[in-house]
Amino acid sequence: MTDVRFGIDSFSFHRFFGENSKWEVPATTEWRTKDFIDFARGHDLDLITLQTAYLDLSDSQTHDELKRWRREEGNYLAFTWGHPNGFDGGKNQNAFKSAAEWLERSADFELEQMRIVFGNHFNFDEAPRIRMERIGDQLEVLVQRARQLGVRLSVENHADFKVPVLLEMINGIDDQYLGLCLDLGNSYRVGDDINQLMEAIDTSRIFMIQAKEIDQMADNIQGAPIGWWPTVNFGTGKIDIAKRVNRLIQRGFDGPIAIELSNLGTGLDEIGVAEQAINYLRANLSPR
Repeated sequence: MTDVRFGIDSFSFHRFFGENSKWEVPATTEWRTKDFIDFARGHDLDLITLQTAYLDLSDSQTHDELKRWRREEGNYLAFTWGHPNGFDGGKNQNAFKSAAEWLERSADFELEQMRIVFGNHFNFDEAPRIRMERIGDQLEVLVQRARQLGVRLSVENHADFKVPVLLEMINGIDDQYLGLCLDLGNSYRVGDDINQLMEAIDTSRIFMIQAKEIDQMADNIQGAPIGWWPTVNFGTGKIDIAKRVNRLIQRGFDGPIAIELSNLGTGLDEIGVAEQAINYLRANLSPR
C-alpha cells in the first residue's frame, strides 16, 4: 500500500445528497454526512473533503461526527467551498460573505486548508483580467483573514481558467496562504497541455490535488469546457491520473489528494467507481 496520502471528496456522491445534472437521474440512495464518513472509514481512508453545499453544521449529529473525525489521530479534513460556481467570475459579490463564514468554520475545526472556486466553465470565455478585477479586492481581504486564522486557501481550476493563467493570478497576490487545488480533469477540458504542465508547474504552489478521470465525448473539444465530460474508471480515461500524480510527487508535491467523481459515464455507479478508484490509487501511486 502506498504511503501517499489520499482520500475522497463528498461531491463524488452528489446524487446521494440530492443533486443531479442534466445527464443524470435521481438516485434511490439518500445520504447524510455521516453516511459519507462511514464510507470513508469502511474503506480505510483517513482523508475526506466535504462540499459545503451539502454540509449543515447546525445539525448536531453532523457537527459531532466531524468533531469525532478530527479527534481520531491522523485524520485529515478540508471543507470545499463554492459549488457550483463560487464567485461566478466575480459577479457574485455576496458569495464572499459565504466564503468568509466557511473560512471561520475551517478555523474552528482547526483545518489546514479550505478549497474555493472563482467560477466555473460558464465563465471560461470571459477575459481573465476582467474577472480578476472584480474578484481582486475582496479576495485579498479573504486571504488576509486566512493568514490571521492560519488556514490556507486553495483555489481549484474549476474549468474556468487554464492552470498557468490561474497560477499567474495566485502568484500575483504572492501570499503563502493562497495556492492551487489542481484538478487535471478540468485542466484537460480547458485545453491545457498536461504533459507540459507536469514538467513546468511549481509544485510548491499546489496545496491539494483533486484526482479525477474523465472521458471525452465525440462532440467535445479541448478548450471548450462546457458539455458532458463523464467520469470513468481510473486508468481508462484521458488523464492517466496515477502517472500524472506520481510525476508531481517526484517533483516535490506532498499535499493531500482527494478522489472526485463528477457525472458518471453510462452504466457506471458511484460506489463501484469510488471503490475502483481507491483500489487503483493504492496500487499505482508511488511512495514518496
